[in-house]
Amino acid sequence: MPDAPVTTRNEAGTRRRRASLRGFPIPLALIVLAAALQSLAWNLAVPPFQGPDETEHFAYIQYLAETGNMPNPVSGGATVSSEVETTLKELNLAPLVGNLTARPAWTTADLALWRSVDRRLPPGSRANGSGPNHVAQNPPLYYALMAAAYRAVDGMSLLTRVFVLRLLNGMCFLATIALTWLLAGELFGRVRWKQTLAAGVVAVQPQLAFMSSVINPDNLLVTLTTGFLLAAVRLVKHGPSLSRVLTTSGLSAAAIITHGRGLVTVPVLCAALALSYVRHRPALTDMFVRTAAALATVVVPFAVYLAFGRSTGSSGSSSLYGGQVSQLNTGSFRVGQFLSQIYQFYFPRILSMPAMIGPPYGYRQVFIETFYGTFGSLEVRFAPQIYDTLQWLSGLGLAAFLTACIVRWRTLKRAWPTVVVMLSLLFTTMFFLHYVSYRALIADAGSDPLIVGRYLLPMISLFAAAITFTVGSLPQRIGAPIGALILATEILLALAGIGMTAARFYA
Repeated sequence: MPDAPVTTRNEAGTRRRRASLRGFPIPLALIVLAAALQSLAWNLAVPPFQGPDETEHFAYIQYLAETGNMPNPVSGGATVSSEVETTLKELNLAPLVGNLTARPAWTTADLALWRSVDRRLPPGSRANGSGPNHVAQNPPLYYALMAAAYRAVDGMSLLTRVFVLRLLNGMCFLATIALTWLLAGELFGRVRWKQTLAAGVVAVQPQLAFMSSVINPDNLLVTLTTGFLLAAVRLVKHGPSLSRVLTTSGLSAAAIITHGRGLVTVPVLCAALALSYVRHRPALTDMFVRTAAALATVVVPFAVYLAFGRSTGSSGSSSLYGGQVSQLNTGSFRVGQFLSQIYQFYFPRILSMPAMIGPPYGYRQVFIETFYGTFGSLEVRFAPQIYDTLQWLSGLGLAAFLTACIVRWRTLKRAWPTVVVMLSLLFTTMFFLHYVSYRALIADAGSDPLIVGRYLLPMISLFAAAITFTVGSLPQRIGAPIGALILATEILLALAGIGMTAARFYA
């Protein structure tokens, strides 16, 4: 009987290459394909303008594309163009927002009537949505990119333009999945089942998939923040070469001029640079040059945005980022009250503490209900029992993660610069969200707390990495099936979300 063949390193490498489709790993290709189909299903299930502030975001894009100017956040003739206003009225889309009893007008006769009315609109009906539009305070990068796509399909109907712009938002979703795959490779090595788990967790996260089907700058922000984290991890692992510094700072700059919440990348950038200098000890001259390059990369686009906003009269420093920056300096800040507010967000109130400002709102609403899935205009929700189960499973997962951290402390200690970078994104984001929420509530205790689950989505790669680290700490024969079970649970939630949303709008 002949000896069993011995697998050489070259043969193993050949098999790995054959397992890829022209350099694109087959598991990742399958995940991306499934995610694309899921995003398309969400696109079809959610009628136009039913995503969070989707009407206003489209109005910003349309006005910028049609006139070359940004709309005004506080004044103007109308928030939306006559074309959009007519569509909202004729297809019953405006009364649909947040109203569970309303349904869109979507029969053949309804569409024929809408087309007839749309054809009779006078010239300029697309370009008269000058404001007031509260999202006009957002920086312009996302809207400029979408405006370019809008111009490419300018000759199509409004509904087709909305559909195409939504598809492009779905492309951000797919890019986020691919970036998470690469980040998992940096964190766990090129272990295919771990990369597959991390990318899969992102691909079937219901809230992220839903958001990928609507027009919203959060989609680009999630992609840029994920790419930024990948670049920051590579920076501290492999050293502060000029290309890595410019890539990391460039992604930070792009996030900043996409949304106010992109500002959280700045402290993380500073931490990544400092850690890379400490770990790799470049020459003093190189440190100076690369720090200056990073600073210029962040400051110059931000300064251009400020100059452009002021020159158009659409947004100045007082309304920068939808008030998210100006709120940092309004009201009477009290450290004790702020810390009490954060404590009561996560834990029951201690009797000696002052009462929580604002409505009873805490981690359940943010980390469970609106993170895992609250769809449409926040009116399509899972049953309370589902959220109860998700809360219990999340608590179990957190306990398992902390246990894995204790057990694998030596591994984490060896990779401490990477751990610090990832934790800095987590804590900076949460501090920013809590601080802005606190400022808003002390200015008006009855106002919106300004924190929802989709604001956590820029950290989705951290969520995926934590799950992968926890499951990967187990023997593969146990960890791989548990990872598959986690993905199966998310898939069921995603499919249920699509079904509930379709039934809400069309049943």
